[in-house]
Amino acid sequence: MKGNKHKISFLLVLLMIITTACQSPTSSTDEQTKTDSKEVKNESASGNNNVLDLLIPNYYNDIEKKQWASVVEKFKEINPDIDVNITNGDVQVESGKLPTLLQSGIEPPDVILMNAGPGRVSILSDVNLIQPLNDLYEKNNWKDDIRSFAYDLISKGDNIYEVPHMIDAIGMFYNKDIFEKHGVDVPTNKDDFLKALQTLKDEGVAPITVGARNGYAIGWIFGVMMESVMGTEKVVELFYGDGKWTDPNVVQVAEMMADWVEKGYITKESVTQTQPDSKFRFLSKQAAIEATGTYLITDLADQKLEDSVNMFMMPSFVDGDVAQPVGGVGLTWVVPSKAKDVEYAEKWMDFILSEDYSNIVLNLPDYNFIPASKASESIEPVGEVLKSAMKSIEDGSGYNPSVFMGVEAKEAYYQNLQGLVGGLVTPQEAMANIEKGAEKDRANGFSLK
Repeated sequence: MKGNKHKISFLLVLLMIITTACQSPTSSTDEQTKTDSKEVKNESASGNNNVLDLLIPNYYNDIEKKQWASVVEKFKEINPDIDVNITNGDVQVESGKLPTLLQSGIEPPDVILMNAGPGRVSILSDVNLIQPLNDLYEKNNWKDDIRSFAYDLISKGDNIYEVPHMIDAIGMFYNKDIFEKHGVDVPTNKDDFLKALQTLKDEGVAPITVGARNGYAIGWIFGVMMESVMGTEKVVELFYGDGKWTDPNVVQVAEMMADWVEKGYITKESVTQTQPDSKFRFLSKQAAIEATGTYLITDLADQKLEDSVNMFMMPSFVDGDVAQPVGGVGLTWVVPSKAKDVEYAEKWMDFILSEDYSNIVLNLPDYNFIPASKASESIEPVGEVLKSAMKSIEDGSGYNPSVFMGVEAKEAYYQNLQGLVGGLVTPQEAMANIEKGAEKDRANGFSLK
């Protein structure tokens, strides 16, 4: 993206940190509660001066920690002269910790795995906190190594500032035992889907649980509904064209969400639940469905529920259309402008896009991400849930709204969806309030066009 269109948004984020020190988890993978929120640095014990410093998100649990150890071991096997230090920390733009780190006089890591999205990456790139990677793309031919959908999302401006790590696939995860017990099949069309929700409700089962107190979680299910009810083209028009949140197609989705709460398809307790509360309710089989992403897989492995849960996409309500899981690029690699060892960062990102990397992670039964590399397309994961997710995005992915919003619209989006579930605003009021936030963002220069 061009110019300084996000300088004002960046300053607003920093001001928010100074005055409130609040966190606002928003997307894709940052919306999961980590088991270890402390920053942990794994020091190299070899005494080797050739050290690649990585900053990655906090581990979800010990399973993910072991996965990263396997990845680092393979990288060091290929690059025996380079040691790797991993630091775990907060990689959210919204919380302000990442921008503050890059603004400080502290020597930054060589490469950072941050929460992705054009609204996030551009906040850093527009004030020169991360460096363009055009030369590395040309040198390594990375364009041909990245899934086309992912490359299209990160290459719309004059410069490319990131190497996508994984693609989100947010859909309807369901408890297979509950479906089987109550004679509910995985729905393949609109009528069957609505019938399934009513059947579960009639049987005394909570159809859908949502952690609405966390805005991102209510945003996940609203994004799934937008993809199914509006279709991808209308969603793209909303973010990249002249679409408005007050458009009748968008309001229709909000009306459907309010209707589902009224009918009990979305449990009324959802408004008071956090996402971890909702996840617990789903995994303990107190609800049939939760809209979430593949990051749930590590929880399934941790609780030995891999055979009890799978996912499906909410069927399309648009005649002749096929709804896709929503998402986009979930995590992405960026190189700080003041990085010390860009050469090592280059080797690492090239490794992430390689077949070696995909072979390592996709052969782990508890791996929970869809790699963004083309190399991964020909490798079938051993995990059944991830296998379903990867198959569902073969033709691309839909759009997780919060990833494609500016600061003001995103805040309004979360607040008004929470209000919608709580009955505090009407569908029309909620969408009008989000549009007002989007108008403020546009006035501040925010644009994905």
